[in-house]
Amino acid sequence: EEMAPRRDRRNGHLRCLTALMSLTAACWSFSLCGDPQGRRGVQTPGVRSQLFSFYGDSIPMPPPGHPDHPVGAEVQPFANQNGGIDDTLGPPKIYMYGPAASPLGRSYAVDCNAWHSADTMERQQLVDRVLETLRRNGFVVLENMVPPQEQFSLEAAAMRHFEQLPEGYFTSPLRADRSQVHVPYDDPWSADWLVPNDLVLQVTARYVINNMACGRSEEEQQSAWCQWVMQGSSVEWFHSIPPQDGPLATDPPHGCTNVGAPDELGPWLGRVMITKTPPQSPLMTRHRDIILPGPFAQLTIGVPLTPLSANNGPLALRPGSHVMNSPGYEVVTNIPHGSIMLYDSFVDHRAVEHRGQEDRYVLYYEFETRGIFTGYVDGHFGQQATQSEHDFRRVVDPILRRYVANAQCATASA
Repeated sequence: EEMAPRRDRRNGHLRCLTALMSLTAACWSFSLCGDPQGRRGVQTPGVRSQLFSFYGDSIPMPPPGHPDHPVGAEVQPFANQNGGIDDTLGPPKIYMYGPAASPLGRSYAVDCNAWHSADTMERQQLVDRVLETLRRNGFVVLENMVPPQEQFSLEAAAMRHFEQLPEGYFTSPLRADRSQVHVPYDDPWSADWLVPNDLVLQVTARYVINNMACGRSEEEQQSAWCQWVMQGSSVEWFHSIPPQDGPLATDPPHGCTNVGAPDELGPWLGRVMITKTPPQSPLMTRHRDIILPGPFAQLTIGVPLTPLSANNGPLALRPGSHVMNSPGYEVVTNIPHGSIMLYDSFVDHRAVEHRGQEDRYVLYYEFETRGIFTGYVDGHFGQQATQSEHDFRRVVDPILRRYVANAQCATASA
């Protein structure tokens, strides 16, 4: 019995060490090549990167073509490298749909068809189910959530947007031959069923509770993250870590999210983007979209525009990896139209190879807390795209923040 406290401390240290080793592998590519998602990071030629930082040594800058892009700077690794962890063999795959679908794969989905006709209590129960699945696994597929025909029609709009990019918009290169562009706040992207989706907003308000990045330095975030791991990696732990006052909260560093205000907890809308995957795009290496401040800080929503199959580049995610507790396989989310996916940006994932013959398009939008290093900067997708970001936020954030206030009141009274 006298040895129990010492044994618990030792187990906590081992847990933290194991988690840090997992993240360190991601940080090698993060520091050498930029952010692990491959959507940001610029390295000046001749400058050697260091390996000590979770954020990396790359400097986030606007992409080529932007007036602030420096002459001679080279975008890396997004245009010409893959980045992430070299995991060529990869873990076993569990498919959610299609001929190779597994019953286990279906456990990561929630049928949301009843949402459209449900009363208030039934909707609350459905929100609880989605939230429980998301917290446990780090991602969840919402089946029968959106109108499939309208979802399918967005593919043609995405093609037009890429091919006839309006003035004031820039395309940003991503890892593994992918590219990305922001969408305008206009029809069809402003549809009520899309970004202002009421079920998604209610889930987001209760899921995104990690405010640790706001006002804290990288070293302070690393220290707090280690405490979280050693104390059991519980979601409830983040309720006890409010934003920190100071200049980093008032004026977040270059490349960090500046959504909301320093004294306001919880999520705000980030960006609304289309990702284009050309035919024969390679397998992505494993990565996390953000490193610090860990999970429950940014939630990404994926809306397939091109019908997904097992081999045209869908995401494969490691369940439980957002809380450093993965079963060792990855789930391929080749989800059908009518469905969308929510995933924690800290979850370990990658896109599989695109072996098809046509470009594949997916709409992504993000909800995030203040101060997270993402590498996105003002004007990253162009000045008009920045205006579109604010247009989306003016519509979506007031609704989201009402749900955030309700969730915070419920937490305070619990």
